[in-house]
Amino acid sequence: MKNKKCLNCGKKLTDKFCSGCGQKSDVHRITFRNFFFHDVLHGTFHIERGILFTAKQALIRPGKAAIDYVSGKRKPYYNVFLLILLTIGLMLFLRHFYNEIIIEQGRGYVKDTSSLNQASKAIDNIFAQKSKIVIFLFVPFAALNSFILFQRKKLNLSEHSIIAGMILLGILLLSTLGNILFYFDLLIEFSNTVADTISISITTLIFLYIGYGYFNAFGDDYTKLGFSYRILLFFVFIFIEMMILLFITIGIVTNWEFGEITISPFN
Repeated sequence: MKNKKCLNCGKKLTDKFCSGCGQKSDVHRITFRNFFFHDVLHGTFHIERGILFTAKQALIRPGKAAIDYVSGKRKPYYNVFLLILLTIGLMLFLRHFYNEIIIEQGRGYVKDTSSLNQASKAIDNIFAQKSKIVIFLFVPFAALNSFILFQRKKLNLSEHSIIAGMILLGILLLSTLGNILFYFDLLIEFSNTVADTISISITTLIFLYIGYGYFNAFGDDYTKLGFSYRILLFFVFIFIEMMILLFITIGIVTNWEFGEITISPFN
């Protein structure tokens, strides 16, 4: 340990890391060698390991991983909500790029909005421009519902948000997998039956995954019957909440006159 005081905060050093700010006590001078081999490569692969570990945990044990995180085991995990944003960005990019290629091949179509009324266009713009916010709404709704339905672990609403966030990450990873599968359509054109089968399979898998995620978190606290009716109520509450939100959104857009509305989210 070369330095007696932390070069970042000035606190007296007693170990390899500063007890005040956490910076390493031995801070090397910046050279090309250190910058490239330590700061760049080490930093990049350290982040990648955290991302891959968090993604893996979200897919195979989302509930228990979230409970571990809530309990204080946080060092191996990448920031869940930041990773959600990165995954949303990747998913939307893959979908947009696929649509662009399909249109160039003459197999797709550019969406015609000329026939839509103003309210429908406004709703369309909300889905297009606020897609990340719309997707993120799963977290507060799911957290509130699980807080109401799964109380035996005595978690607060913020802790239920971590569980919802981990499950949302898994949902987005599965959705991204579905988007990647459709890229094979560019090599071997899928029939409508194959395309529909993939879409339905991914959607079904996502619903099963949500149930598994909450069972993974709370299954030990309830009987199978007790958990089953709770997760059924969870889906019912989510549906009702989304319908209420959609109703309010359409009401605001149409000045509460409603009428005919065409909705095509994330198209």
